[in-house]
Amino acid sequence: RIPTGNSTIFLIHPNEVPTHKKITFGRLVADIRPLKEEQFRVRITVGGDKLDFFGDASSVAASLATVKLLLNSIISTKGAVFSTADIKDFFYASFLPDPEYMKMQLKMIPQEIITQYNILELAKDDWVYIKTIKGMPGLKQAARLANERLVHHLAPYGYAPVQHTPSLWKHESNGILFALVVDDFGIKSPSDTASNHLLQALRDK
Repeated sequence: RIPTGNSTIFLIHPNEVPTHKKITFGRLVADIRPLKEEQFRVRITVGGDKLDFFGDASSVAASLATVKLLLNSIISTKGAVFSTADIKDFFYASFLPDPEYMKMQLKMIPQEIITQYNILELAKDDWVYIKTIKGMPGLKQAARLANERLVHHLAPYGYAPVQHTPSLWKHESNGILFALVVDDFGIKSPSDTASNHLLQALRDK
């Protein structure tokens, strides 16, 4: 079965790389994640440290103190429920303001992928060139772009970051609080049905 793609990267001929853009290297990272639906994972990460980015790339995650206070609040609130969630492929959804480019050695790519995408027609000197149009792990700006996208998406559902407390969010009326670390949510809710409101809001995207 050919998996459904999310149009994050495109294989290109090296002549398609703009002359003013730097080219970094792609790296394959293999991992076993027993709590994930896809337990055996191989993903491409971007050598973002080799690329220029002059905008604001900061994206603050919830501090340890914030998480501890949230957990203490759950314990001390009668009937409160704690749950966790994460957004699948969180970084692979936000469009970059300007595409980035990287290359990988042909020998790092499985033959079935080379055949499926006719990569030999694009390869040059045993290198394959890749155009990235959406966020990926390793890009400096990816976390900030993803966070901005999440703020925009959750606002109509009544969720917003708490002022003066980075990455602590709350709902305007249903009692839900959650701390956010990249794409991992620690959620306090007054009931199971209340937490479902947040989960459904995330699934809608």
